[in-house]
Amino acid sequence: MENQGTTTAAAPGGRIASRLWAAARTEFSSRGYHGARVQGIAKRAGCNVALLYRHWASKRALYIEILKAIWQDGAKEIASQLETSSGARGVVSAYLETRMKDPEASQIVIRELLDGGPFLREIIASDPTVVLPMRQVAEVMRRGNGHALRAGVDPEMAVLAVAGLAALVGAAHTSTEAFFENNAPSSDGWKALVTDVLLHGLEAR
Repeated sequence: MENQGTTTAAAPGGRIASRLWAAARTEFSSRGYHGARVQGIAKRAGCNVALLYRHWASKRALYIEILKAIWQDGAKEIASQLETSSGARGVVSAYLETRMKDPEASQIVIRELLDGGPFLREIIASDPTVVLPMRQVAEVMRRGNGHALRAGVDPEMAVLAVAGLAALVGAAHTSTEAFFENNAPSSDGWKALVTDVLLHGLEAR
């Protein structure tokens, strides 16, 4: 999977650790937690397994640190974007922008969710404050921006649905090119379509 646009702000200091961090993101995004191998991570980083274990106690510890960094970095990016926009449209835009510019992170999130989210559950159990940004985003959606939510829409469920779809589109939109004979949609095209569907639905009214 391409690394263009990958967020590296959370990578640990040090040249070797940074290489291992980037290699681990690629390995986890390509193979998921269970399919990833420390040997594969070390090979991608151009070093040996012993160096990996100098920085992280286990594959599990490394994965949890990366997953938590993706969650927290994404929350910061989304909060930053929502400083200048609000309501459902602002929330959808913020999630799509964040997840589509880092497909590797999106792939890791999707694989984690498909596995039932065991490590996300563990992260939240050990630090319940990590869910606060999601609740703050739900409040942004609830307040609206001249456009109230449709009656009966739960803001927290809506945010989770938007977040999951944004991660899926961010992880897989380039893989859909084979379905189009020509003129496959661009990233902006996908953003526009998903935004329109989420805000207005599919059925003509």
